Amino acid sequence: MLIAVLIIIAVYFGLHLIFLIGLKKSESLVKNDSDFFPLVSVIVAARNEENNIVQCINSLKKLNYPNGKYQIILINDNSTDRTEELILNETKDFSAFLVLNTKDSAESDLKGKVNALSYGISKSTGELYMMTDADCEVHPEWIKDTVKYYNSNTGLICGFTMIDYSKSVFAKMQALDWIYLQSIATSSSGINAELSCIGNNLSVSAEAYKDIGGYENLKFSVTEDLALLRRIKDEGRFRILYPINENCLIKTNACSNIKELHSQKKRWFRGGLDISLLGYLLGFEMYAMNLILIFGLLFMSVPEYIFAVSIKFIAELMIVLPIYNKFNYKGLIKYFPIFQLYFAIIGLLLPFTFLTGSNIVWKERKH
Repeated sequence: MLIAVLIIIAVYFGLHLIFLIGLKKSESLVKNDSDFFPLVSVIVAARNEENNIVQCINSLKKLNYPNGKYQIILINDNSTDRTEELILNETKDFSAFLVLNTKDSAESDLKGKVNALSYGISKSTGELYMMTDADCEVHPEWIKDTVKYYNSNTGLICGFTMIDYSKSVFAKMQALDWIYLQSIATSSSGINAELSCIGNNLSVSAEAYKDIGGYENLKFSVTEDLALLRRIKDEGRFRILYPINENCLIKTNACSNIKELHSQKKRWFRGGLDISLLGYLLGFEMYAMNLILIFGLLFMSVPEYIFAVSIKFIAELMIVLPIYNKFNYKGLIKYFPIFQLYFAIIGLLLPFTFLTGSNIVWKERKH
């Protein structure tokens, strides 16, 4: 048993050393400092977001990018609340905004959010499509800094999203969760083995999008962002980048309760099943290390347990701290030991979520 545990620990630490190399490469990505201002279409799909959409629109109004070089397309996705009314009221005096409604779109086999995104893109004129969500706030330099990573070989750029962790310890746990998972994501991109991305901070060149046939040519996925990344990756024509840049950072809300978190994690887990060998290896190692953290004292001595847990902490902090410091998170790191228990429990329970049924409910839709 001890030998098996030592092998698991060694592989886990080794993986994180490799990710650290990838992290350094993502950190060293160079921006194009010339006056590069391509036409950009910002796409935002909104369904029943009356509590968030005004805040999102206000942040979009503050974007620092040349007038006439960007458009913002807001798609009301069959909302049953005041979302459409608020969108129209907040954008009526701003020419950069184009408001659409999915009920006006042509018949399509696409479902849910991906149908709204596809409809928005079909009406856009940009050379680059930048996507965020209606419950997000963008940085004023979001467009300007993101486009500087594009060249003729770049097809898709992923960005970081920060959870607002000011309201509760539950939000702080989710914020640390996102820091770690996005640290892994940018690290994997640095070694050209992209594992994941987040759809609320994603951009794709029109050329790369059309090259794969758009969303219409993708197999349905509850994580449409990851499906897009994988398809562009598989085609092999364009690079995928995940830069670490505070000006490209987006802010979003935490899940408000366990039920919402369960739905989010279940959706991510289902969408992430079709992953690479590296992804499966990392998933197995994470699960094994979480088992050790929770149950290790049942089959290990105290010194052995302390050693195993210490290696786990060190491995994860190696790639978390650079991101934590880069984006100036404050007061979160002291919660890292508590987060270890949170992350372990969530991770161990995740495969069992399908015992509650295969349906996934997101934004009041079943998938």
